[in-house]
Amino acid sequence: MKPTIFSFTIVLLLLGSTSIYGQDQIAWFHYFNKMNLSYKYSIDTDIGYRNDFQSMERWQIRTGLKYNLNEDFNIRAGIMHVQGTHADNELRLYQDFLHKTTFSDFHFSHRLRFEEQFFPMINQRNYRVRYNPMVKFSTGIGAVTLGIEPFINLNPLKISSNRIYLGITRYTFKNTLVTLQYIREGSYANSEMNRLNSSHMIRIKIDHTINPIRFKK
Repeated sequence: MKPTIFSFTIVLLLLGSTSIYGQDQIAWFHYFNKMNLSYKYSIDTDIGYRNDFQSMERWQIRTGLKYNLNEDFNIRAGIMHVQGTHADNELRLYQDFLHKTTFSDFHFSHRLRFEEQFFPMINQRNYRVRYNPMVKFSTGIGAVTLGIEPFINLNPLKISSNRIYLGITRYTFKNTLVTLQYIREGSYANSEMNRLNSSHMIRIKIDHTINPIRFKK
């Protein structure tokens, strides 16, 4: 109980600091839902909201169908919509390839994502690749996760930005995880259409799994 209270105290302090230190400090609230349809298939949906407590707001909703090839490798494809005060309305198609492995007490995951971004209001499009390696290990206050994620534009070929992740995850219920995460995003180009240019983000991330029916392998 004490670690949970401590974690949420840190959240409040960090969120409070976003309104003090400037526009590049972003609070990000993110809910992930996984609905298992069978042992092999699931529908993955997430809803996100970002705010700098000044003039920026950004909403996103994404959903996709995931197929587990085996216990360590799965693929996913879906669609996403983004809109906000500092972002053009965007329709985004995506395809994921995810792999995970364990070595001793460390859990490694790799996600390769292809994205096709469409901006109907300005009649533009963009194609990019995102690579997200992560490592997770258990500690006394929860599971610690570390990772990076470069964003690589394909037209023309260049790294547009890169994220660094640091998070702590704890179970709140049997099927629900809560993560407090710090994200440092560095931008290397200004070619992406009206992209949110954030330097520091504090994300509260909820992962919720639903098993609507019991099924066998």
